Amino acid sequence: MSNKFTKTALINSDGFTAADRTVLNIVLEDRKNYTVAEAQKLIKKFKGGI
Repeated sequence: MSNKFTKTALINSDGFTAADRTVLNIVLEDRKNYTVAEAQKLIKKFKGGI
């Protein structure tokens, strides 16, 4: 099982670009935890809609 992280932890992670962290701030819910893979999938989905 993959580790899950809070929205804040993912946004502050060096594993994402500044642009991707901005997307995460928009798409992630405050009280929910996400794996890195889930966060990457949400970024890809968001960017696909632009």
